[in-house]
Formats: sequence, C-alpha cells, structure tokens
Amino acid sequence: MLDIAVKSLFLARVAVWDGKVVIPGLLDLHYAWNHGVSFSLFWQNSSFGSVALAAVLSLIIIGMAVAAFRTNKPILATSLGLIVGGALGNVADRYQHGGVFDFLVVRLGAHPLFICNSADILISLGVLLLSWDAFFVKPD
Repeated sequence: MLDIAVKSLFLARVAVWDGKVVIPGLLDLHYAWNHGVSFSLFWQNSSFGSVALAAVLSLIIIGMAVAAFRTNKPILATSLGLIVGGALGNVADRYQHGGVFDFLVVRLGAHPLFICNSADILISLGVLLLSWDAFFVKPD
C-alpha cells in the first residue's frame, strides 16, 4: 500500500525531515503519534484499548468495503474505495504501533490547523467524492 510506504519513508527520515517547512504558511513536517481517532478523539492509553479501537474500526472498514463492491455506481465505489484504502493504512498503524503516525501539519499562515498523514488525505478525498455523489449525481 502506498500509505504504508510513505509512512515508512517518513519514519526512516525522522532526524532529517522533522520540523521542515514544505510550503511556507501552508504545510510543515512534524512527527506525532495519534492514539485516538480523528482529531485525537477516543484517545487510548493501553494496548488493550488500542487493539479494541482497531478492531471496531476494522469492522467499519469491512462494512464499507462490502458496500463498495455491491454498488453499481462508479463514483460511490471510488469514494468508498478511497475511504477504505486510507482507513486500512491507519488501522495497520494501530495494529503495528498502537497509534497512527501523522507527519503533515496543515497551516493557515502561522496558525496550525491540524496534523494528518497520507491515509487521512485519501479518506478526505473519498469523503469529498462521496459528498459530490450524494448532492450532485442524479439517482439511477
């Protein structure tokens, strides 16, 4: 998976890349581990909590994957595929490391907005495409 390869590359370059500015005022590199879900909600401090959270998320991923394979709408299948692919990358981090490795700090000038990773970008693209399908594509 592309996400796992990207994260492995960034983890291997921690000493060199951590704290670097990619696009001034927009994107920096900073390494962090998220032991919760989006925006660090449901933060887990134990191995059991991390595995339990990963298991619940795995069940959700399976449900979305089944929905992606069952639909006959290409945009819906693509959007669900992007979400499932990104979620698989993050859940793999949870099983392997007990948390999700984040490295991209998105900024608005001097103000950091959030930190994410390549899987989060795929999930966000999938949600945008899913929204497009829901609001702008006519039902069959």
